[in-house]
Amino acid sequence: MKVVSYGRNYGYREQSRSYRGSGSFSRVDPSSLFGGAPDVMGIKKALEAKQLDRNGIQPYFARVVDNAKNFIEWPPDKRLANAVTVAAYLVAQGLKTNQVRKTLEMARTTELKVKRGDVDIKNDIVKMRYLLAYTVGKATGRSKDPLEAFHEVLDPMLEVLMENPTAEGFEKFYDFLQAVVAYHRFFGGRE
Repeated sequence: MKVVSYGRNYGYREQSRSYRGSGSFSRVDPSSLFGGAPDVMGIKKALEAKQLDRNGIQPYFARVVDNAKNFIEWPPDKRLANAVTVAAYLVAQGLKTNQVRKTLEMARTTELKVKRGDVDIKNDIVKMRYLLAYTVGKATGRSKDPLEAFHEVLDPMLEVLMENPTAEGFEKFYDFLQAVVAYHRFFGGRE
């Protein structure tokens, strides 16, 4: 794990250990955690030790957002890697799962509908999209940033699903969403 240390003179230098002692603040190099397959345990430790913040994760999160409309084409390993990145960013932003509970419940209801063989899910996807937008719109202050990030990654996916509401596409969306919620919790995200 590569660590960048910020000493009292606010300069930096790379070092191989994660703690420098009093008067210094150590940060993990995000490229060592998010390059290729994400280092899940490294991310967890860095978030818990406050050695990784949203600014360090943001470039990796932005790549996921930029590619969100292509989520149906993501192979399972890329879907998981992107979910880990999104979850880490949302934890660093301070998202609480209860802030998006209605969207998660709507996704679960739609998933059950798909499993029963009901393929008429377009109205459910539309509803999920506006519930998500409403949740972001009603938030104020610091709680708005993580909700905007959540919306930024999910809205393009929901838009794709609205244009072509297939069971297979929704399954991929729901797998991604479940992975984000699971890793959010694993990384220490709050209810």
